[in-house]
Amino acid sequence: MIRPFDLRDVSLIQRLAGQARPLALEWVAVEGVSPLREAMRAYLSRGHDGTVVLVERSPAHGVEAFGLMQTSATSGEPSDGSHPRGAVIVMMSPRPDTHEYVEAWGYLVHEFVVEAAARGLHHIVAEAAEGSSEWLALHAASFAPLIQQDVLKLSPGRSLEAAPHVPGLREQTKDDEPGVRALHARLAPKMTYHAELSFDALGASTRRDHGFVFVHGSEMLAHIAIHQGRRGYGLQLRFRPEAEPFAESILRCVLAHHTRHAQRPVYVTVRQHHSWLLPILDRLGFTHIASNVLMVRHIARHVQQPVWSQTLELETATVRRTHPASYELPAEGARSIEHVPNLPTHLHHP
Repeated sequence: MIRPFDLRDVSLIQRLAGQARPLALEWVAVEGVSPLREAMRAYLSRGHDGTVVLVERSPAHGVEAFGLMQTSATSGEPSDGSHPRGAVIVMMSPRPDTHEYVEAWGYLVHEFVVEAAARGLHHIVAEAAEGSSEWLALHAASFAPLIQQDVLKLSPGRSLEAAPHVPGLREQTKDDEPGVRALHARLAPKMTYHAELSFDALGASTRRDHGFVFVHGSEMLAHIAIHQGRRGYGLQLRFRPEAEPFAESILRCVLAHHTRHAQRPVYVTVRQHHSWLLPILDRLGFTHIASNVLMVRHIARHVQQPVWSQTLELETATVRRTHPASYELPAEGARSIEHVPNLPTHLHHP
């Protein structure tokens, strides 16, 4: 049986926390996600803060599992570029290395879809190494692979040579936000844009420490954001190919300015359309820690009212407005459409 976490499940979370598989690797590393802490937060807030923790107990099959999902929007928020309508599965436990646990992951994903649909969300995203048991379990649960990505880490204490200031590089202001969104929309493939937006919103949920933009010839060519978490920093990079000659100087300048006295590691996720940045990050001291695939499962919204019924209501209202004198109420008990005068004949029942 699958249900939301409650106090009876504390021991289960404690037992399975060490076997949890991260499905949002950078965010888990930056935030130092504690499953029990997140479960208690979800229990106390009843999901209003966007955290959803589900637990599965199946004594008959000896299966115990849990999953943690973070939503990036609630049903009351507007659906625009600044409020992504998606959710991210942050982690699930234990590893799906048997048929029973693959099924358990599938049941948990199904309940996450139900919860996301109730919140008016459009999709759920997660990441896993291609061909791994996690990837196979998500694929069996109807997740589709979207784009390859690499996760890199800059260890604390790495001293970077101070780079001269790059003309056009400045700190981000609130007025730059439309330009930053337009830059992302221009860089990301159309098929992956909304999934990337929902996945990147996890980093934006932490406190933003610094943001920088690079403007060259009155055009924004790059955006760098650094988010501070409990265990480290998350680096978010968006570079147009035209900025390649300046990329290393920009990154060296930003990192030297920000991590000079930092005692925490810096993580960055580089997607396939930014793969030309990998040699530059390697020269800056970043080490490769994982390669995975961003995956998505779309959510189909249920039909609340047939379209034809709304059309019929609109055309009836039009008749009322255009022919008020000829419109007479039908006799008592007669409520069918045939009693409405001057209604277009194509709407009459056969």
